[in-house]
Amino acid sequence: MVVNHKRHVINLDKVGDKLRPICTAGYYYQEREEIAFPYVKNHFGGYTEDSTKPYLQKQIRPLTLHKDGTLLTFGISTGFQENHAFDYAATCELQDSNSIDNAKKHIECDIRHYKNRYPIWGKGVFKTEENEIVIQYYVNWIGEYYLVEKKGKVLSDTAFVLTKSFDYKLNEAKDIYELYKFQQFDIKPDSTNYILKHKRKFKNKA
Repeated sequence: MVVNHKRHVINLDKVGDKLRPICTAGYYYQEREEIAFPYVKNHFGGYTEDSTKPYLQKQIRPLTLHKDGTLLTFGISTGFQENHAFDYAATCELQDSNSIDNAKKHIECDIRHYKNRYPIWGKGVFKTEENEIVIQYYVNWIGEYYLVEKKGKVLSDTAFVLTKSFDYKLNEAKDIYELYKFQQFDIKPDSTNYILKHKRKFKNKA
């Protein structure tokens, strides 16, 4: 497993919300909208996008923050059965609906049935200090793992906004606006990751 940018990971003695506590007994989510196309069954028994029926899809981008300073990302969640390897109707009695509330129900179903398959993909660390927050997580690119960092402001103990992003693989900085709100939830998935298991490999002293 090739893990890049180890020296750029936050000093692991400073991760978490010890210096600026925020709520962690649940998950955070960013609301989004995107033009999408409905999936329909095709004659092969699979699913195909119907490009003749575009619609504005309600989405969320969720993540969980944990008291030990770890975090999990989950990609984009919608209120639809878009993961055809996982049956939301049978598992959590969910139906398709284009709403933020239903997207939240789908990610809560995912969290309830989360399996810790990857040691570092989609995982990372965060820290809060005064009114600032920094999150870092690893993404997969052709079998190697690359660090992404986002920074922003803590608005309250249940909200923060990320305004800067840096992609270490591309050496590219961007201005962003990602407002995250807190949702209380009684289950926290296992956030154990490669970073905290191998602290000696991550040497940032800043």
